[in-house]
Amino acid sequence: MISRMRRAPNPWKGRLIWLVVLLTALGGGAMYVYLYPEELPEWAAKSRLGRDLQTTTVYKWQDASGEWHISDQRPAGNIDYQEGRYTRDTNVLPLPPELQR
Repeated sequence: MISRMRRAPNPWKGRLIWLVVLLTALGGGAMYVYLYPEELPEWAAKSRLGRDLQTTTVYKWQDASGEWHISDQRPAGNIDYQEGRYTRDTNVLPLPPELQR
């Protein structure tokens, strides 16, 4: 009688599955921190990366008619603008005229 030989189990198959699971978990964690930087623990928020994640760059410029514009993108063309870095929870918009003193 001829018996069939069985293949030896591949030890890398299980390791590869665990590697994929680990990389998926790390990627998900990194994406969560990127999307919700205000949820960082205090020790992480004080780090350089934490501060960078919690700040944004804002551009302010005045057009030809004298109207001010504020955006997170640079103005197109050769327009003079001011650049400022603020934490995400800072209000950079001016008060409406009826509330200004």
